[in-house]
Amino acid sequence: MKTLSSEPNRTDSPKAGSDARVAQDRYRILFERSPDAVVVSTPDGTILDFNSAALGFLDISESELRDSKITSFYANRADRARLISQVDETGLVHNASVIFLDRRDQLKHCLVTTMRLDNPDGSIYGYQSVIRDVTEQRKAERRLYNQKGYAEQLIDIAPEAIVILDLEDRVIRVNEEFCRLFQYSQQACIGRRMEKLIVPEALKAESLSLSSRAMGGDCFEVESQRRRKDGTVVDVSILAKPIATENDEPAIYVIYRDISERKKAQEALKRSEEHHRTVLEAAPDPVIVRDMAGRVIYLNPAFTRVFGWQPEECRNRTIDFVPEENRPETNEFMSHIQQGVSFSGVETKRITKYGQLVDVSISGAVFFDTDGKPEGFVNTLQDISERRKKDEELRYVAYHDMLTGLPNRKSFYMCLDDLLQQSSRRNSDRAWALMFLDLDKFKQINDALGHDTGDQLLQGVAARLKGCLRETDHLFRLGGDEFTVILTNLGRDIDVARVARKILKSIARPFCFNSNEIFTSTSIGISVFPNDGWDVEGLVKNADMAMYVAKDNGGSGYRFFTEEMNRKALHRMKMESSLRKALDRNELMLYYQPLVNEDNRILGMEALLRWRHPELGLILPDDFIRITEETGIIVPVGRWVLQTACVQTKRWHDMGYSDLFVAVNLSARQIQESDFEQMVIDIIEESGLPPRYLKLEVTESSVIQNPEVCIAKMKTLRARGITFSIDDFGTGYSSLSYLKRFPIDALKIDRSFISDAMNSKGDQEIIKTIIAMARNLKIDAVAEGVETEAQKNFLASYGCNSMQGFLFAHPVPVDQFMNLLNRQQQRLASPEED
Repeated sequence: MKTLSSEPNRTDSPKAGSDARVAQDRYRILFERSPDAVVVSTPDGTILDFNSAALGFLDISESELRDSKITSFYANRADRARLISQVDETGLVHNASVIFLDRRDQLKHCLVTTMRLDNPDGSIYGYQSVIRDVTEQRKAERRLYNQKGYAEQLIDIAPEAIVILDLEDRVIRVNEEFCRLFQYSQQACIGRRMEKLIVPEALKAESLSLSSRAMGGDCFEVESQRRRKDGTVVDVSILAKPIATENDEPAIYVIYRDISERKKAQEALKRSEEHHRTVLEAAPDPVIVRDMAGRVIYLNPAFTRVFGWQPEECRNRTIDFVPEENRPETNEFMSHIQQGVSFSGVETKRITKYGQLVDVSISGAVFFDTDGKPEGFVNTLQDISERRKKDEELRYVAYHDMLTGLPNRKSFYMCLDDLLQQSSRRNSDRAWALMFLDLDKFKQINDALGHDTGDQLLQGVAARLKGCLRETDHLFRLGGDEFTVILTNLGRDIDVARVARKILKSIARPFCFNSNEIFTSTSIGISVFPNDGWDVEGLVKNADMAMYVAKDNGGSGYRFFTEEMNRKALHRMKMESSLRKALDRNELMLYYQPLVNEDNRILGMEALLRWRHPELGLILPDDFIRITEETGIIVPVGRWVLQTACVQTKRWHDMGYSDLFVAVNLSARQIQESDFEQMVIDIIEESGLPPRYLKLEVTESSVIQNPEVCIAKMKTLRARGITFSIDDFGTGYSSLSYLKRFPIDALKIDRSFISDAMNSKGDQEIIKTIIAMARNLKIDAVAEGVETEAQKNFLASYGCNSMQGFLFAHPVPVDQFMNLLNRQQQRLASPEED
């Protein structure tokens, strides 16, 4: 350390010199060993000497401190100037508060004692400062101050009324809530005894007893009453605890909580409990109250009535009335009870005292003790036996067909979906199949014999189908005459075919109802999982598609789904979509084929529909008419054909060909339309074509579907002059009785008889018979498909004078038909050229 040097005192005594050295050594030892930093500096701040404590205090090395000035360590240099000024006046300043900064700029609170050092001549040599670091002490004082402030704030903002009393039960301090609760100001409370301030007369003895307990060191909480300034009494909870004030004086800390509302609630609860007991006694549903161990606390009369147990025989005991199969669900909701969680509406079963099962809906509510812990629970058990019975009935109705008792469409889709999910989870290699069944010609049976017989037939079919299946298979009625079968656990497709053949054979046997023997058959479509689909939609669509193929092939058969069917279906969908737009896009057109007499003279023409598809080219009716009929597109298309044919024929009339008639084909769907007659009449009137020049052609099958309605409509139009022909005669369901009743003007002999007439004696006899029958009925016979002179001559020889076929002309567009008419007119004008 830097050594402080001063001039030695001049003395002539050796002993005096020796004493001075001893004193100086002692001073040096004290200087070095001082726990406080000691620094000697000149008036300008130059450091002359320092001890080791100074190095630690300023966090600096000896060399750095030796080269520093003391003023650089003052946080505020003005503090040094004031301190030196005071020392210069008094010679010593004791415990001056100064803030220092060490080498790392850390603030340090200090108490500094500074002494002036004088030279022998009285001039100031320097200053010695003893610096005590009181930083931690200051921090502790600040914390204590803050804590005291926090405590005061907490008392002030507390929601409870708080008072601090001395040992004489006088008020030292109150908070705002105390003043609000008891209606006093703080000034009115301080120094007053509590028994005079808020204690009712009748409770003064109790108050003094409580004060004595608190002064004796007890900490307690009691409920009592206290009086407000206005004389009203308030229910309070009193919490008292002995404490020491900041001056270490004993005191009592008291908290008053207003429990008036709680007391009112308790009284209300008491009245409510009495009321609830009355309600429970009269409740129609069984109620049981148990503690958390399951011991019975209470049973209401309804519980005794339904389950048989009397309260006295099971109070404080457990009763087990849970069926074994219902224990898992019971354990689940009882675990909620143990956790203090209520539940409601759990439907399950319970056993009576006498062993009978009862369907119940259970609700449970937990009640708690004063500590908020579950104390017990209440169960309400609603007897839902009747409701469950009705629910089962409704469920049966929802998922079953009422006529046959079979599962219905909804059940079918649920079963199919479940089976698909099971198959995907198990990754089974066992196939299963879906069958779609549709009865053939069921509508004719229904219409002919009545709906009661039709219903009996459906019930009989359902019974036979059940007899063809195994217990593991599933049978459904989708509606109408449609049934579905799911065949499970199949090893090979041949197993499906075997079942299909068994079904066909069974359904083919005659049914007997009301002395009527009924024959029917069914068409079956089959899709196999997983080959024909992995989802509900795919399997159903493919089986349905295969069923329609079986039906198209004449019925009474089965078909497995193939990709070829799918391609045809997609083609059909595309055709249907295009057909719906064909009218708007003017893609439809009419060709005309002449009808001639034996002299080849054109008497009229048949209007034949063609479709000029933008991609597929010219499409003939055989490729699209069926689609129009099945989709209903035939109605607007048929109207367009009739209107176009009538307008065009009227134009030819106006051009001089006034004896031409036009024949237009009608579909069964058109005739069934409610406005059919009016539609035909409107078109005739709008076109201006005389009605006698319009011939409407119908097939035998189209008019036989609803004969009475068809006859009435045909008669209405025939009364206007429009005539009718039976087209493709001989291929349908003709009978002489119907022919006599229908207002028919001509029979068109089907081309299938004409084409082989020259090689088949049978066809020749049929043709002769049809011509003779037409003659007897006084109607015309028209031959279709005449292609050779031999056919023409044969027909003419037996009196058929109206013919149509490629021998005379192919169907042609309007302009080419006009050429035919022109050539005929030229031929008639120059007969010698023939």
